[in-house]
Order: sequence, then structure tokens, then C-alpha cells
Amino acid sequence: MKKRNILNINFEQKENTLIGKELKKIDADIQITTLSLDDLNAQTANLSAIGLVLINLKGDTDTDKYLLKQVKNHFVHFPIIVILDAEHINKNSAQYKVENIIDVRPLEPVFLVAKSIEREIKSQQNKYLAHQIISQSKNESFRFESFLRNTEDGVALIHDGIYWSCNQAYKRIFSLPEADDISGTQVKEFSMPTTCSIELESEPNKRNLNTSLEALPDDTTVSVLIQTKDSQSFVTTIYKTHCFVNDKLCTQLLIHNPDAWSNIDKGFTDLRTFDHDTGLYNKRFTLEYVNKELEEPSPHGSLAIILIDEFRSIREQYSDNYIDEVLRLIASIIKSHSSRTDILARFSDATFTLFSGQLTRAEFLIHCQEILTEVNDTLFGNDAQYIKLTVSIGVGFIDSRITTAKQLISQADKACDKACLQGGGQIHVFDSVTTPLKVIIDEEKNARIIQSALEEGRLHPLYQPIVDLSEKSTENYAVLLRILDNKNKHIPPDNFILTAEKTGLISALDEWVLKNTIEQIRETSRQGIKRKFFISLSSVTYRNAAFLETLVSNIKLFNIDASSIVFQINFSDVLTDPTVLKNFISLIKNKCGCQLAFDHTGFTQITDDMLKEYAVDYIKIDGSFSQNLLNNEESQQTIRKIVEVTRRNNVKTIAKSVENSNTLAILWNIGVDAVQGYFLQKPASKMNFDFTHND
Repeated sequence: MKKRNILNINFEQKENTLIGKELKKIDADIQITTLSLDDLNAQTANLSAIGLVLINLKGDTDTDKYLLKQVKNHFVHFPIIVILDAEHINKNSAQYKVENIIDVRPLEPVFLVAKSIEREIKSQQNKYLAHQIISQSKNESFRFESFLRNTEDGVALIHDGIYWSCNQAYKRIFSLPEADDISGTQVKEFSMPTTCSIELESEPNKRNLNTSLEALPDDTTVSVLIQTKDSQSFVTTIYKTHCFVNDKLCTQLLIHNPDAWSNIDKGFTDLRTFDHDTGLYNKRFTLEYVNKELEEPSPHGSLAIILIDEFRSIREQYSDNYIDEVLRLIASIIKSHSSRTDILARFSDATFTLFSGQLTRAEFLIHCQEILTEVNDTLFGNDAQYIKLTVSIGVGFIDSRITTAKQLISQADKACDKACLQGGGQIHVFDSVTTPLKVIIDEEKNARIIQSALEEGRLHPLYQPIVDLSEKSTENYAVLLRILDNKNKHIPPDNFILTAEKTGLISALDEWVLKNTIEQIRETSRQGIKRKFFISLSSVTYRNAAFLETLVSNIKLFNIDASSIVFQINFSDVLTDPTVLKNFISLIKNKCGCQLAFDHTGFTQITDDMLKEYAVDYIKIDGSFSQNLLNNEESQQTIRKIVEVTRRNNVKTIAKSVENSNTLAILWNIGVDAVQGYFLQKPASKMNFDFTHND
């Protein structure tokens, strides 16, 4: 149940006491938190449990406007009740016609204020209960529909001798074309009673059960003789019951498919092999299925472990129903990029497995990349409460060394761990000889795309502003590279970056970005504009001696202010190859005069010694920490710890993926130096952001 917590802003103790006493008469569980405006801006209280905000205004127009603006920035979707003297309400009523201000009234009589609060709390409770009922209904419908899709047992609904519906397994059992829609057709599969008398070895007392619908007993599992459309006969079990659908009495049939592999001799699909939250297969089913595949003479298969990044903190912030909706949406995304024969299962709370015994390795990896991209591009939830998620994917392949399902899953799990350690939102494939490697998806095709783009000049830079919250004199832009296809449309970087790194073409791309940026610096210098460019650099590139020579010679040749270039390096490089990284930093600092930023930070602790050792100028906090920051105390604490260390060492912090005013306000209060994200401006071809008006 939603907590009955009320936040009072700008109230005196006497006023709080009056309201508190009146509310206790209505509901003893109501809790009141009182903050001043300074407390609010300093974020001294946990606001995640607040359900309603009361603001006490004094009638000073300028002060009231400022206070309202601050409160609405903090509480975009929260209901607000304004307390104001009656005479000021009449004079300034227009300014309170804002969507989330639900009432404006004087403090006296206080029981009317309490009534307004009570009305809103009851409204929230009713909405919550309605949401619970709707969610439960959706849950049950989803589980049942998922069961019908996944089970190998047949299910059919019949009314007056006519099929209303059936699942695909039912058609397979009777050898009916799966593409045919038999809804509305006559039931012929049970139209002829058999006179065949049978005796089952396991159940010698079961004899002569007629297969006509009328003769089948209700609500009892029985053994019957079935004849398919192609005249094949077999013995199986069937269960008949009656139910009402749209006020019509229907017959419901559940029939076991004896050809479906199972550890059950008779009866229906073992429900213990299903996950009851999502309707997918579960861990037990995955292990049994893969082990069965490994029993084949020449086993072939690919398995992916798909982990939702930072799922524990998400689980703590949201209701179970909301989490179930998110899980189902992710499951549907995975399924939409899978083949019909693939086995999708929920392996644990935040983990799915996808197994294919038919796709080639390249085809399977393409599907994994499509899953990764769509999850990254999807907003989960609704306008009132949405989150962005990423997944880490680890892939393992069956080879001659794999003899059990546990071995294959262990390899995929290690690859997934590697993806997580690199910051999440990535794919790694297990390499048993060296270490888990980044996936190469259709490498030959993507390499041709990159090569032709370099030769034909189909590279296009985009620029996204990085706004310093205190210093206005310098314009900062992140440089983002895109490849243009034959129709001059952008190819997403996920489609070529991994291949570029593996093939070494990333160095050519990085060199192109560097030359283009130097041209931009020369142009802005002639215009008298002070502008700084943040360029991402791959570890493959800064290991390349030819690139380093080009970097030094170009800076000297064009005589630019090298401090206008900030190279962004993935922070995980500190852990993987620190010696090479230190040599590169020494070169750009001592020979060139460029600056350095560590990107994707927050997953590993930042220390004073580390910042000094690597001479860092900027720390870019990974975008996942900015998402839904209002209700994520753990992310706020992570950012606070980073800011504490960077301030001691005169290093600036940049928060990425800032997408709303609430997030910006919190980052400001925490003390982040600069921000980047769609709330300010999406990446664009032109650098025309107004840095002088970013308050």
C-alpha cells in the first residue's frame, strides 16, 4: 500500500501542529515531514516515500513564485496543495492553475485542509488498489497465454461441436497444418467412436475408453485412443471439463502430446518446468533441454545469459507488479528477436537464458545484438514512472569440450560477468583459450561498411553540449561519430563499433574524428570562441603507434590550443592494461597538452591516489546513475562519493544521460560540475547551444 507520508514545506511549528492534530483524527498512520526550502535544495531527507506535498505561501509574489518553481522542479508528478491567505488566493488564482496543484485553500479552518488531504490520500489508495487488481488480472492472463504458447500439450475450447480456439500444440498432436485457423470449424477429431479395445501395460485395468467427446467423463484424467488426420493412432491422456466463456457453456480439452520429450510417462506438461511470473520456461527446463541436446551424435547450439543490469536496486525501488511488467516486456523483446525453435527461459530473478540448437553462431550473435539494442532504446513503464534499462549478455557455444549443460551455462555466465565488469550494456562471448571477448557480429559485412564509409567520406560527426553548471565562458561538446548509409541515414554505432575494434578499423575512425575536430578548433579559434571537444578513444587506438605520431604531428602542424581536446577513455582500461594507458596519458599531457577524461565511472571506486596517478581532468559518471535519480538513494550516494574525491583533487565531474529537471536539480545539489543529456539537447550536426542561458 502506498505510504501516507506528507511533506510540509515552509511551515512554522505552530502551523504544523495544527495540521498534524487534525490529520490524526482522520488517520493515525499519516506521517508528516517538514522541510524548509534550504533543506529541500540540500536533499537532507529521503523523499521517495512522499505521497503529497503541502506548500505554505506568505503572499509575497516574487518569493512565492520562486518557491513554487523550486517545488515543482523537485516534484514534477507529485500532487501539491497550496496553503495561502484567502485574499491572496483571489488576487493570484491564475498562477496556481498548474496540473499537479490539486487544491489552493487558507489554513483556517484547518479541518478543511485535512479534508483535502484525506480526499487525495483516499484517491491514491483507490488508484493503487485498482492498479493491483488490473495488474493481477494481467499477470494471470499473461501466464496462461504463455503456458498455452510454450506447452507441448494440446488445449482446445469447443462450443456446440465448433472450435472456438486451440493452441499450436493441439494442431501438432492431430497433424493439422499449424498455419490453418480452425476456429469456427466443426470438431471432427472426436466425431467417430472407436470400438478398439486396448490394454495398457502400465495400467491394465484401463480398457475400452471411447474417444467421442460425449463419452469422455468430466473432470477426470483418462487414457484414450487417438487417431490423427493422417490416420496415425496412439494412446495418450486427456482431461475434459466445462467452463463459461461469454455466457456460453464450452467444453475445454487438455490432451497430452506423447511425442513431446518429458520425464512424465502420462499426464500433462510438468508445471514445475515453468516460471509462474513470466510464463516462460525455467532453469530446470533449460538444464534438461540442453543436456538432451548434448546427447545427440553431433551436438550444436548457442546459449546466451541475459542479465538485467543493476536489477537489485530497481527491485528495491518499485512494486512487484511494476517489476513483473518490466520483466514481461524484456521477455517479449527477447522473444521478438528469437527464432520459433529457440528456448527462452527465466533462469533467475534478473536473468534470462536463450538457447538455439539450429541457428549458426553468427545468426545467434546478431539476434543477441538486436536484443541489446532494443532494450537500451526502450523506456520501461509510463510517463509517471519510467526507467531505462540495460542488459549484459554472455554467450557460450557448444563444442567438443562441452559435455553437460552446466559447463555451457558456466561459460556463458563468465562471459556475462565480463560484460558487467565493463560497465554493462555489452555483449561478450566466452573464449576458453584466452579470455571472454567482445562479440563480433557479422564481422565481414560490417568491416566492408566501415571501409567503404572511410573511402567514400560517409562519416558524420554529431555534437552534444556538456553544460558546466558554474563556468560559462567555455563551450563544451561531446563528439559522437555516425556512419551514413547509401540513403544518407545514420547507422547506429552498435552496428559497427565492435567490429571496428576487433578489426583495428577503429583507429582509422578515431583518426578521422581527431582531424575533423582539429578543423573545428581552428575555425572556432578564428571566430574568437572558446570551445572544448570531448573525443572518445578506443584502447585499440591509443596502442597504435601510427595514430600517436599523427596526433603529435597534427597538433604541432596546425598550432592549435591542445587543451581544447579532451580524450575520453573507458575507466575499465585502468583495470585491464594500466601500463599502456599511463604511457598514452604521459604523451598527451607532456608532448601535446591535451586533457583526459575517464568515462563510464561509478562501477568501481574512485580514489585520490588513482586520480593523481593518472592525471585526470574530468570524471564522466555513467548514465545509468542519472536515470530515475529522484527515487534511487544508492545512485545518489555513489555520485556523492565520486564528487567528494574529485573535489579534493580539483577534478571536474560530468553526469551523463540527464533527461529531466528533477535529475538536474538533484545533481546540482549534490555538487556535480557539469551535465550532458537529452534534457539539454540531443546530439545535433550543428553546435548552436546557448551556453549563456542554462540556469
